[in-house]
Amino acid sequence: MLSHFPASIRTNLRPIAFPLLILLLGTLRSTANELIIVSPHWEGIRHEFEKAFQDDYREKTGEEVQVRWRDLGGTSQIERALNASFDANPETAFIDILFGGGLDPYENQKARGQLHPFRLPEEVLKEIPRELHGLTIVDPDFMFYGAALSSFGFLENRKVIEWANLPEVRDWNDLTDPRLFGWVSSTDPRKSGSVHMIYEIILQAYGWEKGWKVIYQMSGNVRSFLQHSSSPTKEVAFGEVAYAVSIDINGMTQQAFLGPENVRFRVPAEVSIINPDGIAILRGAPNLEIAQAFVTFVLSKKGQSLWMRPVGHPDGAEKFGITRMGILPELYEDDLSDLLVPLNPFEQENALNYDQELGSRRWSVLNTLIGQSIIDVHSHLKRAWKAILSLPEEDRPPLLELFSKPLISEEEALMATDFWQTDRVRSGRLANNWMEQAVERFDSIEKKAKALRDANP
Repeated sequence: MLSHFPASIRTNLRPIAFPLLILLLGTLRSTANELIIVSPHWEGIRHEFEKAFQDDYREKTGEEVQVRWRDLGGTSQIERALNASFDANPETAFIDILFGGGLDPYENQKARGQLHPFRLPEEVLKEIPRELHGLTIVDPDFMFYGAALSSFGFLENRKVIEWANLPEVRDWNDLTDPRLFGWVSSTDPRKSGSVHMIYEIILQAYGWEKGWKVIYQMSGNVRSFLQHSSSPTKEVAFGEVAYAVSIDINGMTQQAFLGPENVRFRVPAEVSIINPDGIAILRGAPNLEIAQAFVTFVLSKKGQSLWMRPVGHPDGAEKFGITRMGILPELYEDDLSDLLVPLNPFEQENALNYDQELGSRRWSVLNTLIGQSIIDVHSHLKRAWKAILSLPEEDRPPLLELFSKPLISEEEALMATDFWQTDRVRSGRLANNWMEQAVERFDSIEKKAKALRDANP
């Protein structure tokens, strides 16, 4: 297949992973009225914004536009694909828009020079706050914008909790309760930017030492780490688990569908944040003018209403109620009961003083650390956790302390960020070492717990 391309293109294509190669080959034939978007957003958001933008574009220009969505997985997977594509061809990734995935990926893409600046028309820009609780909505260099607002918490199945006589959960630490063993669901943060944010929030809310204690013990209760950010909330909806850590849209969607008397999404009162969810034009966008029109539409009052208004409302969605908070304060001036999320984020204070720069800086290192010491060794971790819980409570503290201790200090994690992306051999060797340490620790805990049980039958 590559033989049909010139030698210079073949050389650039060789380093690209196969899924990205398919992406590239599918975008080489670009028509004038076409828009190519890569996004972790679910089907409902894609459908509503595609349809509404096409109608708006037709009304303003008299022309049709085709919207093509590239599905590369979750936010972390999208970032890897974009980086690989730009490494292979620095001029373009053959994609116009990056849409969704929080803020950190946009800071990362900006730092790599992979975004295209675009200053919104003044009539749209003047209505948008520059930041919310210290988090960026309008990038100072106009490289990206917050397109919607997200909160993070957990979805609970109230019927399952009642049936299984499970305890009430109010914050992240409550998810470490031994009675929740096997009743919690989560996603691999390497596959989901929103779930990654939850783990970063936990570390910043409780501090590095206690944060890892919460993460390890909560992970002991996790039934399994899934591959898509919406999957855990579906497990809650089906009654397979009682709790799922989640971004608000996935939790609120299930709550709206099943009713709050059955499932309820809760945001921990003092250990969570409201975070902008970004949009940006990528460098070398093949359809730049249409990309600019799309960003303008999304951030206009008409586009922002799609997030917030129910199906059937004149300014609402056509088919899917999206259940998100918009970034325009004026949309919260009327009766909030008319909104899918009856909450004014501009009147809420983030109890957590979230450090956006810190979260962005250690994004990749944290993903790898969680992946190597929890996700990829989860069977070892669960056996160790189960072994600890089998002991009388008075015998647990020494093994709990060992189980919950972070593999590296916060200072060591920050030092690793200095070479993580540039020295792949060194970072790979360190990642493998983390996995070996984790397996050794968990297996040792399991053996020690068994020895204690045998000594005290």
